[in-house]
Amino acid sequence: MNMKKKALLLFSFTLLAAACSEDSDNSAVLTPQQMYEKAAALLKPNTEHEQPDYTGAFRLLEQAAAADYVPAMLDLAGVYLEGSRDGSVSKDRANAFQWYTRAAQLGSTDALYYCGFILLEDKKTAEAVTYLQRAAQKGLPEAQYQLGRLLLAQNSPEALPLIRAAATSQRASIVAAASYTMGTVFQNGKLGVQKDMGQAVEWYLRSADAGDRRAQHLVGLMYLLGENLPADEKKGEALLRLSAGQDYLPAIDALVRYLFDTDADAHAEEIRAWSERLQKLQKR
Repeated sequence: MNMKKKALLLFSFTLLAAACSEDSDNSAVLTPQQMYEKAAALLKPNTEHEQPDYTGAFRLLEQAAAADYVPAMLDLAGVYLEGSRDGSVSKDRANAFQWYTRAAQLGSTDALYYCGFILLEDKKTAEAVTYLQRAAQKGLPEAQYQLGRLLLAQNSPEALPLIRAAATSQRASIVAAASYTMGTVFQNGKLGVQKDMGQAVEWYLRSADAGDRRAQHLVGLMYLLGENLPADEKKGEALLRLSAGQDYLPAIDALVRYLFDTDADAHAEEIRAWSERLQKLQKR
């Protein structure tokens, strides 16, 4: 073999080796953030792959998490907590807790909350409170609300500022639940506050606006009956429909009764549909 052919052959093998190396471990040259972003891309069907690649995404998440990339740790822990959508990764609470703990050690407030959440489900309340307190002190609304609820069950006045902070936060889902709880505090005179239905209604209205189905049902009835709020059938019916649309059984029942009393013949089909929905949900 002459030198020219030998050099050409050697060059070809070099290219082939490089290509094989890139295909076999394409993530080796990626930063943890790039691995994380690629994992997210693999979950979105596109021109390169028609279906989500859960296995590939999970592998990249593992690598990014092992490199101490906190967002990857949180997502990886979430996969272990709930299991993957395609069933390739089973629920593993111990593994989830391990990754959340590591992320918390690296400064993640969300991880502190999830550690507390897991411990609460495991009935380890004292340990859970330690994590929730740390997350609440850092201003996490979910932790403030969860800790507030625990203290509310003990009728501790320390619950009030925590629940109020969560109710006035920017987290819509937490605002809804926390505002409803604030309403019950003022309606029933809990945590050392005087009963104040005016204050209670304000919190219920805030909760209903944020989408809480219990508050929508309660405020809807207030409008329909003209109790604690000016009578307004249009608003009342609209709120009952919003609550019923979230499968809240008392709201469906109230809506059916309202439609029947308003004009049973005109609403016959709708009454039948809601009644069937109610019966189906009651059998679950």
